[in-house]
Amino acid sequence: MVYRFKFISSSYTFCTIHDTSPRLNSHRFFSRIALSFLIILSIFPLRFNKLFSIINFLDSSVSLRYNNSKIASHFNLPEYLSNHCDCIEREIVFMKNQHYKLQIIPNILLLLLITGCAIISRGGPRGEVVDELVPTSRDKLWQKHLDAGNLALVNNDLPKAVEEYKSALEIKPNSSDVHIKLAQTYAKQEEYELAQAEFREGLKLDPKNISARNYLGYLHETLGQYQQGAEQFETVLSYDPQNLYALNHLGLMYIQLKRLDKAEVVLCTALEIDPKGERSESKNIHNYFGLIYEDKGDIAAAIAEYRESIRLFPDDMWARKQLASLLEDHGRYSEAQLEYLQMLEIDPENLLAKSRLNALNELTYGATAVTNVAPVDIVEDDIESIIANAPDANAYPDADAIILLNKFSHEVLESGRSRYTIHQVVKICTARGIQSYGEAVMPFKSRSQNIGANIARTILPDGTVVEASDESFHDVTPPGLLDYNLFSDLMWKVVTMPALQPGAIIEYQITVEDAAEPVAGDRIWFWGGMAFQTTDPILKSKYALRVPKDLAFKWKTYNAQQEFRTPIEIEPIILHTETATTYLWIYGETKALQLELNMASISDVVPSLSYSSVQSWDDVASWYNELAVERYNTDEIIEATVAQLIAEAKTAEEKIKAIYYFVASQIRYVGVEYGKGAYQPQYAQDVFRNRFGDCKDKTTLMIAMLKLAGIEGYPAMISPAPFEKIDVELPSPGQFNHVIVALPQNSELFPLTTTPLPPFGKGDGGQGVVNSDFRLPTSQFRFLDPTSETCSYGDLPAGDQGRKAFVITNEGRVFVETPTYPYSANKFSLFSEISLNADGSIYGREHTHTTGQNNLASRLLYKSLRPGETRDFFAATLNHQYPGAKIENITISDLNDMDVPVETSVEFSSLQYGMPLGDKLLFALPNDNLSTYATLVGPPERKYDLDLGYPMQLEKTVSVSIPEGYTVPSLPPDIELNEDFGDFKRRYTFENNKVKYEMEFTIRQSIVPSGKYQELKRFFETIAREDKAQIVLERKIAGW
Repeated sequence: MVYRFKFISSSYTFCTIHDTSPRLNSHRFFSRIALSFLIILSIFPLRFNKLFSIINFLDSSVSLRYNNSKIASHFNLPEYLSNHCDCIEREIVFMKNQHYKLQIIPNILLLLLITGCAIISRGGPRGEVVDELVPTSRDKLWQKHLDAGNLALVNNDLPKAVEEYKSALEIKPNSSDVHIKLAQTYAKQEEYELAQAEFREGLKLDPKNISARNYLGYLHETLGQYQQGAEQFETVLSYDPQNLYALNHLGLMYIQLKRLDKAEVVLCTALEIDPKGERSESKNIHNYFGLIYEDKGDIAAAIAEYRESIRLFPDDMWARKQLASLLEDHGRYSEAQLEYLQMLEIDPENLLAKSRLNALNELTYGATAVTNVAPVDIVEDDIESIIANAPDANAYPDADAIILLNKFSHEVLESGRSRYTIHQVVKICTARGIQSYGEAVMPFKSRSQNIGANIARTILPDGTVVEASDESFHDVTPPGLLDYNLFSDLMWKVVTMPALQPGAIIEYQITVEDAAEPVAGDRIWFWGGMAFQTTDPILKSKYALRVPKDLAFKWKTYNAQQEFRTPIEIEPIILHTETATTYLWIYGETKALQLELNMASISDVVPSLSYSSVQSWDDVASWYNELAVERYNTDEIIEATVAQLIAEAKTAEEKIKAIYYFVASQIRYVGVEYGKGAYQPQYAQDVFRNRFGDCKDKTTLMIAMLKLAGIEGYPAMISPAPFEKIDVELPSPGQFNHVIVALPQNSELFPLTTTPLPPFGKGDGGQGVVNSDFRLPTSQFRFLDPTSETCSYGDLPAGDQGRKAFVITNEGRVFVETPTYPYSANKFSLFSEISLNADGSIYGREHTHTTGQNNLASRLLYKSLRPGETRDFFAATLNHQYPGAKIENITISDLNDMDVPVETSVEFSSLQYGMPLGDKLLFALPNDNLSTYATLVGPPERKYDLDLGYPMQLEKTVSVSIPEGYTVPSLPPDIELNEDFGDFKRRYTFENNKVKYEMEFTIRQSIVPSGKYQELKRFFETIAREDKAQIVLERKIAGW
C-alpha cells in the first residue's frame, strides 16, 4: 500500500513510503503519523506528556479494527482522506479537536518543509521509499475506469461511458476532468440537468476551465435559461476577454434577454477580433446582428447583415430562411422568391422553400398587382392615326423595332407633388425586337410613390387587340442592386406584353406619382430629363412639363444637331394658363444609335434634355449641410478608437492614413437608401457600430474621426466615370451619385472663398442657358475614397479621377477637378526567369509588381480568393501561359498592408513546353493577352471616340536559359512605336547562353478621338502579334 504526503502550501513533494504489510489499516496509519511526530518533535523543547497523550489515544484505536469508512466517521473526516495529499493538515485538525495545544504546529511544518517526512512502520518489514511517478493500485484502477469511459465514448456507448466515469469518480472524487467528461456524456444523452450538475462540480474544482464553462453556458442557452447562460459567458470573458465563442454566445443571450444595446457592443467586439468571419466561432455573428436590427425595427440593416452572412457562408440555410421570411413580411416578394430559389439549389427537397414559392406565386400574380393611378394628360396624341400610319419594316431593314411615339409627361402640382407618365408605341420588326420590348419597365420608389399601368395592349397585324391580363404585371427589384449590397425601395413595374410577333404594335402607358404631399418647410425641388435617341429608330419624341405658374426652373439641351453636325438648342413650345405653364420639347426622327466597342459615355453623343428647379449651387451646399450637420457626432468608443489609431502617428499625414485605412477596410460597403436615406448619411456612431455604410456614410464617419484627430475634412460629391459628367451650369444634386472625402492641402485655404459661378443667360423660369467658360480651381484638395477597401492611401479609383468634385465646406462650396494620375503611377511589372531543357521541359520563376490601379485590382482579386482557391487560381493562370504547368511554390505580399504594393512570386515547372523538331527547339514566349486590344479595332472605320480606361504601363522582362548544345540563329527585330495615345517598345538580346526579351507597353490617354482611329488600329494590331512571339533554337554543329 502506498501513502503519499504533500504539504498543500508548499511546492515540495515529500517522500513516499511503500509499506509491504498487507494488514495495515487506516487507523494504524494515523497512529504511525503520531509516532512519527514524536520522533520529529523529540528535538524540540516541548511537553512530552502531551505528546504521549496523543500517542496513547491513537494507539487505543488499533484494537478497534475499524475499516476505512468507520475510521473516517470516527475522526469526522472525509472518506477519501487517505487518497489525497493533505494528510498532515488533517492530522492537525484531529489534534485540535482533541483539545491538545497546537504550539508545535509551526515547528512541525517548518521541519517538514526543510527535511521532508519519513514515516517508519511500527511493525513488519521496513518501509521502502519509492518515486512519486510510480502508479498505485488505486491509480491504476482509476485510470482503467477512465480509459474504459473514453473508449466507450468514442464508440458512442454512452451508458457504458457514464458508468465508467462514475466509477472513476468514486476513486478520485476531486478529478475535475472526469466530472467534465461525465457532463459532456450526459449532454450527448440529452440529460441536460445532470450535465449541468457535473459541469458545476468540475468548475468548482477548476473554475478557470474555459471550454467547460462555455459548454455549461451553451446548455443554459439550449434550455432557454438565458440569464444563467449569460452569467457563464460573462465569467469566461472575465478570464479571457477575447474569447470569440463567449462573445458571440453572450451576444445571443443578450438578444434573447432583449438587452439589444449590450448585445451590439459585445458582438462588435467579436467582429473587431474576426472581421471576416474566418474562425468557426464567428459563423453566426452577422445572423445575430440581423436579429438585433430586426428587433430594433431597422429592417434594411437586418437584411444587409443576413446578406453578409450568406456572402461569407453561401450554404447557411438559416440565414437564407430568415432573410426570405423578412423580405416576404415586408412585401419584397420578388427578392424573397430569389432566396427561396437559392435554398432549393442547395437543398432541392426543402419543403419550406417549395411551399413559400407556391404561395408567393399565387400572391404575386394576383389581381391586386394593378393599381389605378390616373395618367398625366398634358398633350394629346392621335394614337390610332400613329398606328395606322406606321411604316413597313422594310423601310428600316436593320431595325429590330421602330419607336412610333416616345413621350414622357411630368406634372408638378401646387403642393410640390410630382406625377410622371411614360407613353410609348412601338412596332416589332424581328424576333430580337420581341426580346427587347417583351417587357415594359418603369422604375418607382415603393415606399414613397404610387404606380399604375394605364394602358398595356398589343395590336396584331390583322388589327386584333390583345389586352394584358392581370397576371402580366409584376413589381421586381432591379437586377444588380443586390450584387453590390445596395438596399433600396427602388422597384421596377414590369409589364409583360401579350401576343407578340413580328409586325405587331405594342402600346403601354405607366404613371408614377408621389404618394404624399411634401412636408411644410421642405424645399420643393424637381429635376429630370430625357434622351431623344436609342439603339432603335424613333419617329417622334416629346417631353411635356407642366409647372405652377411663376415657378422658376432652368433647362438645357445637349448634342442636338442640324445638318452638317451643327449644334442647336431645342426650344420648347410654351403654353400659359391662369394657374400653370406647360413646356413641350419635340424632337423629330432620329436614326438608331450604332454602338461601338468601348464607346465613351453615351451621354456625350445622344441628343438629350435636362432641367432643374434648383436655383444655385449654394442652395445645394446648404441643403446637404443641413442633412449632414448632426451626423458627424461621435461617442466615447469612436474617440478611443481614434486615439488608438493615431497613437504612434508623428505627422498629420500619418494620422490621416491610419483613419483612412480603418474606414476603408473595417467598414464594409452596404447602401441603404430609403426615403431621405438616398441623400442623408447615417449617424457616424451608427456607421461605426454597424460596421457598414454606403459612400456618404463612410465619408461621414471618416470626416468625424479626422476631426477628433484635429484634421478638417469635407464631403465632396462627384459623378464617377462612366456616368455623365457634371454640368456646372445646371445646379442639381441629381447630377451626383457618389461622395468622397476632400482634405485641404494647407490651412491657408480656409475659410474658403468660393469661386463665383457664371451667370445664367436668358433669365430664369424655363429659359435656356448660355454656354460659357468656367475655370475650376485645381490642387486645393487631396481626395480620398474610403468606399474602396483596396485603394492605397494617396491614390484614387480610376472612376474618381479627372472628374468635377463639388466640395462642401462649413463656409461654402467649390468645384475642384480631381487629379488624373499618369501612366507611370499605374504600372504592372513582370519578371520571368526560365530554364529550358533539351527535352522541352522548363523550370521557371515569375515575379510581378503592381502600382496604382493595377495594385488596387490585384489586391481586390487576391483578397476575394479563399485560402484553398489561391493555388487553383494561379494554376489556371499559369496553365494559360505555360500549358501543363505545375506550381512548385507561391508567395504573395501582405495583402492587408495597404502601403506595400501587391507582389507575387511563383515557381513552376512544365514537362512539355518547348517543342523539339529535329535539330530545332521551339519555345513560345508567355503571352499577356495583348491581342485583346486588337478586338477593339476590328472594324475598318469608327464613328465615336474610344475609351481605353485609365493611363497605364505594362513592362515585361523574360530571361530564358537555353540548353547546352543549342544556339539562337536569329532574333526578331526590335520594335518601337510612339503615338500621342501610347508607346510600345520591344527588344531581344542573346548573350551568356540566355535569350532576354524586354517589352514596354504604355497607354498615355484614356480617350482616343475617332480621328486617330487608323493610327490606333495599326498600333494595337502590331502589339497583338506579341502574343504569338516565339524563339527558335538550333542545335550547334559539332566543332563550332
